[in-house]
Amino acid sequence: MHDHFDFNQPVNREDDNTYITVAQMKFFFNRDYGKEKFQCRDEEFIEYYNLCRVYNLVSDLMENDEDAAIMYWDEKKEVVSMGFPTDGTVAKALSGIEPHATFDSHDEGEDFDYLDL
Repeated sequence: MHDHFDFNQPVNREDDNTYITVAQMKFFFNRDYGKEKFQCRDEEFIEYYNLCRVYNLVSDLMENDEDAAIMYWDEKKEVVSMGFPTDGTVAKALSGIEPHATFDSHDEGEDFDYLDL
């Protein structure tokens, strides 16, 4: 990993301003066959990518308004869970998320190639 990258730096932003960070990409690449799953656009990577987009959106909204949502580790499901009002800022923001466009309009992740992750 190059020293000039901040782990919280967005690697890619979608048109709806959602993103995945350097750290999140690195975390996926550390999985078994992570880089290969990324390169072939495996369903596991696409699901992870979209979950990161949602997590980052909600996290950013919570920085501005800590009552916008709650995120917590759900021990039963072993996942990060969240709760938010159905008519609040998080619900409105989530309704505006577009399906990922990055992998529909680019070949082989060219937006990510410069990182050397």
